[in-house]
Amino acid sequence: MNKNNPFIGISIFIDKNVHSIYEKLAKRASSNVLDFPFGTMKDLFVVSACAGANADKFKELKSSRDIFSGEIFDEKIDVPILFTLAYKRTKDVDVLLDSKKMLEIAQGWANGGIHIVEENLLGHPGRPLNNLVNWLFENQIS
Repeated sequence: MNKNNPFIGISIFIDKNVHSIYEKLAKRASSNVLDFPFGTMKDLFVVSACAGANADKFKELKSSRDIFSGEIFDEKIDVPILFTLAYKRTKDVDVLLDSKKMLEIAQGWANGGIHIVEENLLGHPGRPLNNLVNWLFENQIS
């Protein structure tokens, strides 16, 4: 277990009505990466949260469903992203001392961003992985 992960023991939630989108894009045992470009729901959650924050689309959860435990966030990759997303929302460094509040914020960003991800990956002709790559190239920060 990762001792530097502040999210250990905390469940991560998504809206029940978007769970099917997560299932369309993330399959753990799938060898078909062209159709399921995210290896885990955690990866899709982080990308969705970033997409939501980038588009300033924060959407509170209405009917929640837990999808994974916070302990699977990588301390060197995911945790700094979640810190950044929490700060973006509050503009207050004190939020970084409250793990549950940070995750509530990430969940709101992910809830606002999942439809952006869905539109860009599933709403265009082509395979989801190819659409993901094209979307990333189109939106790169220079």
